[in-house]
Amino acid sequence: MGMGTSLRADSSPTHVAPRLLKVLRDRPNVLAMPLITIEETGGLGSIQVEVPAHRPSITAASRVCLLGIGRHRSLLAGTGIDWGTGSGCLAIAAARIPEVDRVVGIEIDPDDVAVANRNAERNGVADSVTVILGDLYEAVLPADRYVLVELSGNCDFMIANPPASTGNDGLGFRRAARQGATRFLGEGAPVLMQVSYQYGARIQRLAVDEPGYTYEGVLETTDWVPFDLDREDLAGHLRDYVDDETSGGSPYTFQDHDGTSLTATEALSVADETGRSPLSKWQRHLFRWSGQK
Repeated sequence: MGMGTSLRADSSPTHVAPRLLKVLRDRPNVLAMPLITIEETGGLGSIQVEVPAHRPSITAASRVCLLGIGRHRSLLAGTGIDWGTGSGCLAIAAARIPEVDRVVGIEIDPDDVAVANRNAERNGVADSVTVILGDLYEAVLPADRYVLVELSGNCDFMIANPPASTGNDGLGFRRAARQGATRFLGEGAPVLMQVSYQYGARIQRLAVDEPGYTYEGVLETTDWVPFDLDREDLAGHLRDYVDDETSGGSPYTFQDHDGTSLTATEALSVADETGRSPLSKWQRHLFRWSGQK
């Protein structure tokens, strides 16, 4: 489900306490309990999770990640990391794969950590799923530090559905997730990461940004769906994309409802004129860690 979007991906891990304070705030206690069907998990069985009221319910991005885990389960075995685990639904799905022994979720939001651990128990995988409170890859609680020590160099895969970062090109969290993972992943480990279509050529360049990774393509994708500008977070991301284009960054790629390709700047202009959200696709991509930089 993703790390809290109030955090900045370029912040130093040494600022754990101040950043943690950003996600400790008054929240409603009402919980949603969506049922994720066996079709949505790619055959890994239905999953019912509680989702805190401050989170969106199971998003299209989460659903494409779940489908990618189920349909491409042959990629996952042994021990894995679910970075930014949120409600824990991706870790739960991965733990259903017989060849997977253990999944460790890392999550910055203490409310989500508690929810994710309850969800693992609710769905019968508490013995193989552990969710810890962590900022990037730094354990917040001393009792959890040994978990990350044990994982160092011993992880066989990583799954992640990071949010877009703010104030930059939107890929900061994804870079941070992949950069930090290099101390945990073994040679040849697959990294299944959600990156939406509008990033275009930037997606493949993520492999170049962190030497040692290769890009192996799209595992799962939705059809064209609205990049819903009624959501405050997505509207803010679109403005960040426009700022990035204006400052010389390469164009983003959206589509209008008539099939016309749009840059972020054009998409924002169309939205301002017509009220229409541009279209994009939520996608699950495969990267692979070579074992050395």
